[in-house]
Amino acid sequence: MKANSLIRKTKRKKLKAGKETDCAGKSISNLPEEVLEHIVSFLPIHEAIRTSILSKKWQNLWKSTPNLSFDGRDSPKRKLFMDFVERVLVLRGPSNIETFRLSCEAKDDQSRIGTWISAAVNRNVKDLYLVLSDIESSFVFPRCLFNCKTLTEFEIDMLFILKLPSSISLPCLKILSLRQVTFIDDQSTQQLFSLPNLVELEIYECNWKNLVWVTICAPKLQQLAIYESLESTPANSGGCHVRIFRTHLAHFSCCGTLWNEFCLDESSVVETFIFLNSDGDRRPRETACRSYKLLQGISSVKTLYLTTDVVDVLDHASDLLAFPLEFRNLTSLIFESDELNLHSAGFWHIIYNSPNLRSLYFSDVTFCTLQVSSFRCEVPFL
Repeated sequence: MKANSLIRKTKRKKLKAGKETDCAGKSISNLPEEVLEHIVSFLPIHEAIRTSILSKKWQNLWKSTPNLSFDGRDSPKRKLFMDFVERVLVLRGPSNIETFRLSCEAKDDQSRIGTWISAAVNRNVKDLYLVLSDIESSFVFPRCLFNCKTLTEFEIDMLFILKLPSSISLPCLKILSLRQVTFIDDQSTQQLFSLPNLVELEIYECNWKNLVWVTICAPKLQQLAIYESLESTPANSGGCHVRIFRTHLAHFSCCGTLWNEFCLDESSVVETFIFLNSDGDRRPRETACRSYKLLQGISSVKTLYLTTDVVDVLDHASDLLAFPLEFRNLTSLIFESDELNLHSAGFWHIIYNSPNLRSLYFSDVTFCTLQVSSFRCEVPFL
């Protein structure tokens, strides 16, 4: 009797639990379709597709998800991954795409990838991120990409030659990140660097060898970061002259070996970080001249971060210091990394020509035999 009673109680609990789950499922499905679409939009695309088995109402919700992210870099079955991307883009229909991320090996599927990029552009993509490897030199982006009227953020991380069309029109682009690409010519590259609404520009370990003279002239640019490759190989030692013209930057970073010459002309900047790696430099005089010219262009800076190599290298062109580098707005000066030579003419030149300097900070700097991990001093007398 007790056993039968226990079995009946267990059945009633299971039945009740099943009804509660069913009711919960129905309550979610009863939400407005716009709300369900919003919920699905937060899921990775493969998870969003799985929701189609929940009920008829959920069958097509994934097709309107605006954010598509495909990462096949660690996929053991590359062909299945590529076919999956293709099916998603075909089945989802013409609804707009907000964000499109693609990370994979291109190999012999470069034409397919070009078609996918075109599909994203035709669906009014806003944010586009491409991380592609194993690319043939013949690869060219579809022309429509560089005439996309809706694109606001664009990142390319590809070790290849960036072939650009003769005409570029990206009226809404605000954030541009270029990583590891090789620029092909002055004119097209300058067009890309001078878009009317560009706010942030990052150029990371790109190859400038084909360029001679390029101007960055984006009137709304606020953040500019340039990272040269630290390896001084012939492939990236082209010596391009990069002119940053009529910009009003909140932040400017320049890191590398100064194989290229960077100068700010009729521009202002609030905060600047300059990282110079001059280890094994076989052209100290040229590096010193480029360092001087770069510092000369940021005279309006208020907060300045320098590695010690920046000032030490100036001693190789001491004749230039006869023409003072003036930093009238500079209030905070921060030195980072390596050994600082307190006898360096460049160091004292900057100190003496910064009349409003209030804070001098040393981080992980060695003074001869004295190791300083962090030291700050106020200099109200300057």
